[in-house]
Amino acid sequence: MRTVKMVHHHLFPLVLILLWNPVYSAPEQIDCCVCGSLELRSPKGLQPNIYPSPFQVLVKEKQYAPGGLSINVNITSLDNTRTFVHFMLQAVFIKQDGSISSDDSVGEFINLDEDKYTTVKDCGTSAVKSVDRLKKSLIRFSWKNGDVKNKGHIKFRATIVEDGGTNYWVRELSHPVEDVNLPPLDMRPNKQPLIPVINTEECGRVKGCYRVPEGCWEPYCDYIATWRKTAGNSYEIELGAMTDGVTDRYVAMAISDDIRWGDDVVLQCVHNGTSKETQVNVGRSVDDHSTVLEEQRVQDNAIIGPTEGPLGQIWGKRLRCRFIVSTGAIPGFPEGDKHILMSRGGASNGVSQRHGHGVGEIPVATPDQVSLQENHNVGDFARFSLVKAHGILMILAWAFFGTTGLLWTKYYKTMWPNKRFYGERYWFVAHFNCMVMLVLLVVIAFIIIFVEVGGYSRADYLPYEAHPILGIIIFCCILLNPIIALLRPAEDHKCRPVVNWIHWFFGTVGWCLAIPNMFIGMDFGKAMVPWWATWILCIYILYHIIVEITLEVHQCCTHKKNKERRKKYEFQKRDNPKVRIPEPEPAGRVFKRNMLFVHFIITCIVNLIMLIAIAAS
Repeated sequence: MRTVKMVHHHLFPLVLILLWNPVYSAPEQIDCCVCGSLELRSPKGLQPNIYPSPFQVLVKEKQYAPGGLSINVNITSLDNTRTFVHFMLQAVFIKQDGSISSDDSVGEFINLDEDKYTTVKDCGTSAVKSVDRLKKSLIRFSWKNGDVKNKGHIKFRATIVEDGGTNYWVRELSHPVEDVNLPPLDMRPNKQPLIPVINTEECGRVKGCYRVPEGCWEPYCDYIATWRKTAGNSYEIELGAMTDGVTDRYVAMAISDDIRWGDDVVLQCVHNGTSKETQVNVGRSVDDHSTVLEEQRVQDNAIIGPTEGPLGQIWGKRLRCRFIVSTGAIPGFPEGDKHILMSRGGASNGVSQRHGHGVGEIPVATPDQVSLQENHNVGDFARFSLVKAHGILMILAWAFFGTTGLLWTKYYKTMWPNKRFYGERYWFVAHFNCMVMLVLLVVIAFIIIFVEVGGYSRADYLPYEAHPILGIIIFCCILLNPIIALLRPAEDHKCRPVVNWIHWFFGTVGWCLAIPNMFIGMDFGKAMVPWWATWILCIYILYHIIVEITLEVHQCCTHKKNKERRKKYEFQKRDNPKVRIPEPEPAGRVFKRNMLFVHFIITCIVNLIMLIAIAAS
């Protein structure tokens, strides 16, 4: 019974870690897809890939007749090395200009392959999706519109999930297939003149540029802003960004004294998917979001005037605008050297929405201040040094001193029984120093992040909303625990077990909350932690859990033998009270020493990699 209680006592923190940390939960099953929008139903947090898809929806026919012959439709990989596991395919009617007229599916699909797919009956007429997890590079269907009264030009579109489950593309379109009974489509390029690609060869010579990533060609830039002084007191501004393909999107440029979004002059290029128009708004940013005050349409005032051709456009997945700004019309634009900030995100009816807090969602800023009166060519983005310092200190606190201190107190109390360091056992010295360092690092990191955000950090959605809340709870636990340890009564006091359990409780709660909170923190855009570093930390935490389980099993296996040795020692001590008898060495001590050594070396290596990854990214 005593052995069972001991096992329960040591494994309880591990169970809590597994419950709290979403990394260790069973992976969510991807359900593709939502009817109409073709979005993934799960898992939450995944975002569609905004770059060109390696998979294509291919249709050979250019025309069809309702009630006539079938059309062959394929989803194929353009790169034989890349495969997909999930998809949803539908046919939708399009308008005369080629835009989607309705999300309702039309026609019926017949599977030409032997793989398992299913017909979805709740998406209008029909759609098809995968029900297996087989890797595919080509799937073939036959489609037919059997209702002669259901007329209209069509396009086929599909959401495709690449093998691995984290990379997917939404609503990839085929070329249009025209209904022979209707007038032909009017998709002439000159119907609405296209804005020319932003010329990056002129950057640094003819005009100033800010590009992310550095040196990118405009079609492949995540963000791009250019400026050029024109005749009079005016500037020609070009803004562009890669979007996720959804039509209601914006890209914004802010002129700021610092690298933080808020209370700055903002120019926004916003595409309205309902009106099919692209507009430019001007105003001031608010807090950490893209909400803009004093939004004004270009046509309603003389602050911004368009150059020849359309003011802006969304073409494919690129949103771009080109316009002229009158320097005297906008207060503070441009005045001296400033940081240029760029943001992108969703919009609704021509109004920008709040940007996110994750990687790729927060605004980027020039590392140094630049003057719009000079043709700078900037290609890097500013780092948030205090945020990185906070992350580094927390990683050191919990992934180094926390894991090491836990092992000493849980599994090494009986080791080196006859040796002391300044009168204290080795385990106590190691545990005490690790916990002191942990508390100091957490307190410093806590102060740093409060200075960085200017108080309490607010996020309006999970999991980011939980990070500061969990951080405060963890902070309280690590402050209370050393106080409880200092106030503990003597070992033979009747209240000592109760105080020990309280000490254990606060330590366990702090540890179990710190693990998921580290993963949430690493996902913040300001931390700029590379994705592979998150996986390294995840693997290390799993490794630490395996080490604890291994030591737990080893402790159970040697419990009986150590109990007999201890009992024999007590008898000898009682029979020879005046003789100093050394305490017995625990069974399995060589194995435990080796485990401690290996764990320490791996912990040092992982922490070194993590610190370099956070600092250098």
